Amino acid sequence: MSKRTIHTYFSSSSASTPHTNEGTSQSKKPRAEFSQSDLIGDPGKRKPIDDYQPKIRDQLKRAYALNGPTQPRDIIFPRKWMSGEFRSFQKTWYDEFDWLEYSEYKDAAYCLYCYLFFNSAKPEKFGSSVFAHQGYVNWKKAKDTFNNHNVCKTHVEARLKCEDFMNQKTNVGRKLVQISKEEEKRYEIRLTASLGVARFLIMQGDAFRGHDESSTSLNKGTYREMIDWYKDKVEIVKEAYEKGSKNCQMLSPDIQKDLTKACAEEVTSVIMDEIRGKKFSVLIDESRDVSIKEQMAVILRFVNDEGKVMERFLGLQHVQSCTAIALKEALVRMLSSHNLSISMLRGQGYDGASNMRGEFNGVQKLIRDENPYAFYVHCFAHQLQLVVVTVSTSSADIADFFNYVPLIVNNVGASCMRKDALLAKHHDVLLEKIENGEIMTGRDVLEIVKKDSIKPACNGGALGLIGKMESFDFVFILHLMIELLSMTDILSRALQRKDQDIVEAMHLIMDVKDGLQDMRENGWEPLLKKVKTFCERNEIEVSDMDDEINVRGTSRRRKQKVTNMHYYHVEIFLVAIDAILTELNHRFSETSSELLVCMACFNPRKSFSNFDVDKFVRLAEIYAEDFDIGDLTVLPNELKSFVNRARRTPEFLGCTELGKVAEIMVKTNMNTSYQRVYRLIELTLILPVATASVERIFSAMSIIKTDLRSKMGDEWLNDLMICYNEKEIFRKICNEKIKKRLLLRMNNGCHRRAASISFVIWLFGMDKPHSLIFMLYFVFFIVHRCFNIRLLQTIIFVFREVS
Repeated sequence: MSKRTIHTYFSSSSASTPHTNEGTSQSKKPRAEFSQSDLIGDPGKRKPIDDYQPKIRDQLKRAYALNGPTQPRDIIFPRKWMSGEFRSFQKTWYDEFDWLEYSEYKDAAYCLYCYLFFNSAKPEKFGSSVFAHQGYVNWKKAKDTFNNHNVCKTHVEARLKCEDFMNQKTNVGRKLVQISKEEEKRYEIRLTASLGVARFLIMQGDAFRGHDESSTSLNKGTYREMIDWYKDKVEIVKEAYEKGSKNCQMLSPDIQKDLTKACAEEVTSVIMDEIRGKKFSVLIDESRDVSIKEQMAVILRFVNDEGKVMERFLGLQHVQSCTAIALKEALVRMLSSHNLSISMLRGQGYDGASNMRGEFNGVQKLIRDENPYAFYVHCFAHQLQLVVVTVSTSSADIADFFNYVPLIVNNVGASCMRKDALLAKHHDVLLEKIENGEIMTGRDVLEIVKKDSIKPACNGGALGLIGKMESFDFVFILHLMIELLSMTDILSRALQRKDQDIVEAMHLIMDVKDGLQDMRENGWEPLLKKVKTFCERNEIEVSDMDDEINVRGTSRRRKQKVTNMHYYHVEIFLVAIDAILTELNHRFSETSSELLVCMACFNPRKSFSNFDVDKFVRLAEIYAEDFDIGDLTVLPNELKSFVNRARRTPEFLGCTELGKVAEIMVKTNMNTSYQRVYRLIELTLILPVATASVERIFSAMSIIKTDLRSKMGDEWLNDLMICYNEKEIFRKICNEKIKKRLLLRMNNGCHRRAASISFVIWLFGMDKPHSLIFMLYFVFFIVHRCFNIRLLQTIIFVFREVS
């Protein structure tokens, strides 16, 4: 049998399926794929390895082994009454037993090696099955039991299996394949080129694949086209692709996904290193993608080692249901897959949906039932939006104004000629403004609409809009809304900052309230003067403020008269301002809660003029999980010492934001001298203000997953999103780290089939005595590592032909 015959037989036998009536009638089973969400950090919530699909077991084992044992240290271990005294798990045991894991869910100890490689069919001693599945809970004899388990045969065998499994140099597949030095260099060049192209496409959010990627295609997709461009520009890259192994060109869709997965894992690893051991908050929202899938985005908010507030994107999770229970379970599962404990959660930030903020069955309530210190804050930016919406309907005249605005915009923008003419007029007015310093009037828009209104095909709507736009009512409400919305716009932009803290946010809200109150008392005359000036300049008739008019919204026969002054001042000006003030007080009522009142005392303005020791002690009592009795005793004196030193320190002079206080404390090492004060500041900073960061994630999702890429898988989308949204981290990661992680994934069996085919073909170029020995060795490798029965049958057939 020739090599070509072997390759043809193998390809046809592995790709073909039996054509029977049963086979055609049965539906195709979904292919088992490994996902990061399959990893569960808490060992008490994991299901046995044998319960997973055989095809992903090795990948799960490797992922768990790479992550290491779950060893939470910054939690309070529950104490139980045992043999006459309270006993609990001790975190010092982690230092003595590197295999030891702890489950917060079950308050039990586990062994990572036994979980991954324990053979339940063999007799065991010293509780190997307990450490693998049930969990050990007898803390009185824990130390002796751990020592016995550490040296028992089943544990030692499981540990050796894990070490051999992770050591690729002793892997059978690695020993069987011999690669020349030249081929290794060419492979390194191909890998570097492919990784460089992949990183560029990920950063830009561009598509990888093309509709037709065949060799005769004129557009093979961005990834392959950029590789071809790279080969044309660099001769050494072209040589590496042309002379290199044809089954390892680093061009396949699987390779593209593996490259992206390796990049995403490296980015996530950096984020986990930043947050490890720190308290954090979560920002969550859901949105549909173009394929009508509900995606839940999760962002973590924490204070890094430099004292800066950070918001990092953790990932997307496709949720089948948007119920509170389903969302809570998805969040816990995602946190657990990254070895993050829900007990470290100190804040929740969501929008106003009932399934998120519900007091009895919402996500925030379900999480607080499990962790009462995860305080919920309704997104301030979302609440401000609701305030603006309410103001737009505060009176009939203002509501009528907002009904006409979209009609005017649509009428002007419906024609290409109108838009071109408008842009030309706008350009001329800008030049005139530069020369004379005059303000643009807007008369050009009216003239364009007038010209269109006299056309026979026009229905006369434009003519009616002109009359509305040239009325004093429209101009007055327009200027009033500009004044009001400009004030709320400043607040909105400030609330959407990633590093915005709750103390500064409350101060900004108070500033807007004070500004609105001042406008109510002193802003009428300046506004009226501005409106009259505008009307005179644009030849719009100004209403006489002393004239009497009928009360708007009533019949003329009733003869209820009011002056224009009363109408514009009371019924429009004061009503709009009172509506926005009332709604601000109603929507932001939580700013008067005890928690936020205590936090507001951290405001550093005017040399900490609001500093109140009693309120800070009360704040520490609210966070009872983070401050014990000893801390509460020492805290008052530490607070007094801190504020005295801060007022003497030049760096704090002129400081207006709490975030800057934390940064200064880290730079001056005051965070180590005043650890309890810094802990209070950290808890205040991580409390979320707005969910604008999550909304930006969905904006990025609409760039990456488009109508042309609607069939993108969830894991592929998640990997692209992590790298795209965390560009700052992604840019700093060197190629070598990504290559190491990629090679680790490839050695994990992702491409075993292609390697097996190449090996079988290569094997028959050897002498028969050597072929026999290596064939038996290779069959052992296939049976124990690949679980591919059809491949084994093919090799046996080839072996018989050679013999």
